[in-house]
Amino acid sequence: MRNFDARGASKQMEKKMAGPKAHEWIADMAPYVPGKAKVDGIANPVKLSSNECVYGASPKALDAFARSAGQVLRYPEADSAALRTAIAEVYGLDADRIVCGAGSDDILTLLIHSYAGPGDEVIYSQYGFMVYPVQTKAVGATGIAVPNKNWAADVDGILEAVTADTKLVFIDNPNNPTGAYLPWSEIERLHAGLPENVLLVLDAAYAECVTAEDYKAGEEMVERASNVIMTRTFSKMYALAGLRVGWAYAAPAIIDILNRVRMPFNVCLPGQPAGPACRD
Repeated sequence: MRNFDARGASKQMEKKMAGPKAHEWIADMAPYVPGKAKVDGIANPVKLSSNECVYGASPKALDAFARSAGQVLRYPEADSAALRTAIAEVYGLDADRIVCGAGSDDILTLLIHSYAGPGDEVIYSQYGFMVYPVQTKAVGATGIAVPNKNWAADVDGILEAVTADTKLVFIDNPNNPTGAYLPWSEIERLHAGLPENVLLVLDAAYAECVTAEDYKAGEEMVERASNVIMTRTFSKMYALAGLRVGWAYAAPAIIDILNRVRMPFNVCLPGQPAGPACRD
């Protein structure tokens, strides 16, 4: 008869009861917390933290959304080809260098998960979008928050923070919540000072809100540099926040990486026709 090992059996039982373990760094991180959405006595408050468009979506976008209702049993177009073509036509871009996502934060998340991990560093401004530090922590990388200068990103501070471990630099330009922006000359100076292996992410979610002549969202830099990506969204100016439609423009090699890791149907079926309808 085989001897019963009480201590061994106890350890086996502990292992069974412990359950699967997530990465330790995830257990220590705080989840993303959306801005306040309710106010006593007000039925439909405008969330300034999210900058939802108070004018609402284009009637043509709403019509496109409504007409798609009969097709919701279908999967959406996997590569968002019609949406990418419409974006390319409006901005004069190459559709093959565009990738779409469930909001631009979907693409920002994919970038961090694709290019950073344990031992790597990701740089962003102190008042930058909270997705940057949250997702940096999620992959086990180290986030470096550089204090803002005159409420905008500090180019010199960012360049000083770059090390051999730096993989990505995020610039939300213009910045939310400060409203400050960097002129194009500063973006050029930042890019010139970065090593070629560091990916510069130009988060231009609020590009449509800027009228200054010295501002550019980043298309022209993308077309001449292999380490730059510009992200945009339909959530703000075009009031499609609830449909989660975003896009990015980058070198073919970066687009290829994002297409490999993104979900195959990541832009919802109603969002794909609603986006192009905003141009009319």
